[in-house]
Amino acid sequence: MYDVLIVGGGMVGASLACGLRNTKLKVGLIEPKANYTQGDFGDDGRASAVALGSVMYWQSIGVWSKMLQGGATPMHRIQISDGDYPGLVQLRCQDMGVEALGYIVPNQVTLAALWQTIGASAIDVICPGRVMAVHHLETFVQVEVLTDRGISYLSTKLLVAADGSRSGMREQEGILTDRRSYDQTCIVATVKTKMPHHNVAYERFYTSGPLAILPMSSDRCCVVWTVKQGELPRLLSLESPQIEAELEQRFAPELGEVKLESAQLRHYVPQWMHARTYTKPRFLLLGDAAHTTHPIAGQGMNLGLRDVASLVRILRQAQDPGHDRVLQQYQTERYWDNLGMILLTDTTNRLFSNQIGWCQFIRRIGLRLLQVRPFKQVLMYFMMGLHCHR
Repeated sequence: MYDVLIVGGGMVGASLACGLRNTKLKVGLIEPKANYTQGDFGDDGRASAVALGSVMYWQSIGVWSKMLQGGATPMHRIQISDGDYPGLVQLRCQDMGVEALGYIVPNQVTLAALWQTIGASAIDVICPGRVMAVHHLETFVQVEVLTDRGISYLSTKLLVAADGSRSGMREQEGILTDRRSYDQTCIVATVKTKMPHHNVAYERFYTSGPLAILPMSSDRCCVVWTVKQGELPRLLSLESPQIEAELEQRFAPELGEVKLESAQLRHYVPQWMHARTYTKPRFLLLGDAAHTTHPIAGQGMNLGLRDVASLVRILRQAQDPGHDRVLQQYQTERYWDNLGMILLTDTTNRLFSNQIGWCQFIRRIGLRLLQVRPFKQVLMYFMMGLHCHR
């Protein structure tokens, strides 16, 4: 009998497992990708913007040093601008008295650090494993798992679904969601710039969508370029030099010429999604299984790690990890924080993607307000996730 059984060994699920490894709880982790246990996490170039609050959680569970060694790049300054409008906002780490506003960490580095920690712990890993059915009983949940040895039946006091935005566990439990898709496509690429980035991140808002330029090691940058969906076929038909020319038109001029590291562009359609409830009896949703946001502020994984930090703290104090009081406390702590960020990013995207005159007026007033120190510090405090570490 497990105390906690986690479905999904991605960055959020693995972070939960690591956070519980030194507790009295018996923890199991189910992951369908067999290569994870072999230390093979792929190298697709993806990276995540990690807020300072998330770094603080990873520090507290002893995994952050591995990520630093693996190539986490600090952001010392963030520059926000409305397209080519001359006004801009500078967010500096000195404004908050911290060494960095956050870090850009390759997903491969994050997963390697987490799974290395899991491998050195007493956590029971079922990999590859796929949940086929869930049976709710009065005091525990029985989970039917397909492994390479056949069907296994596992029992747990609490079942945690961390299996991503297309969560099969959420569907099995019949949890409904609210969602909104956008007439946009996010193109993700890694580029090399002629001039050093000096650990500066850029967020440039255009009517087609935002362009995020995130500093990585060796003067590389991760680019998240949001365009209208109708633009995607044309962009995908271009050769690398043509794409580089398009990016240079939108890039910060101080970075100079841009060279793609890979000719193949990755892309996805952004949407926000929010589960109407995070819990069922002895079951809860975690991370993207419960909520997704527009990537405009890079908050998706950070919200998931706030979920994790909250749940770990609650479970460390709980007598029965699957008790209704535990589930209700988790739902109360996380639901409104997540919904608030979803609505904030959705409103920001719609405001900056609109050419209507009053929208332009409001957003430029907003950018001017953010140049005033108290307003700027409030924004930075919440975007860094520090309100969850009081």
